[in-house]
Amino acid sequence: MPETEALDIGLRCSLGVPPFNVDRFNSLMRFVARVEGRQGEVGIWLCTDDEIADLHLRFMQIAGPTDVISFPGDADYFGDIAVSFDTAAEQAVEAGHSVARELAYLALHGMLHLFGYDDLTTAEREVMLARQDAVIAEFEKAIPGDWD
Repeated sequence: MPETEALDIGLRCSLGVPPFNVDRFNSLMRFVARVEGRQGEVGIWLCTDDEIADLHLRFMQIAGPTDVISFPGDADYFGDIAVSFDTAAEQAVEAGHSVARELAYLALHGMLHLFGYDDLTTAEREVMLARQDAVIAEFEKAIPGDWD
């Protein structure tokens, strides 16, 4: 499947982020924009647990770190996504895949939030996680490669 530039990505990485395939990461973000029929721009920050805990408390009034937070924008600037690479490392062990793939998986989750998916109820969460799993599986089939 040919890649189109349906998405401009501003990627910021805090000190300590583990090595990952930036091109593959960005390709997944562009892939989800394309399959969701979207064109625009997004900001993604791969940060520490301390940094995401600060955002979590400031904007959601919840103490402690989380894996991913999204901040909606508008029609052209979808918004911003923060992903904790510390939490991603823990979850990658539980999921049985690389930290790099978990970073991409969590950023995908944030993108789906920006595209209107939600996970506040059990039913919404099931729909969102099924879509997330389907998109990454479709991407990995269409564009095989290494996440690291």
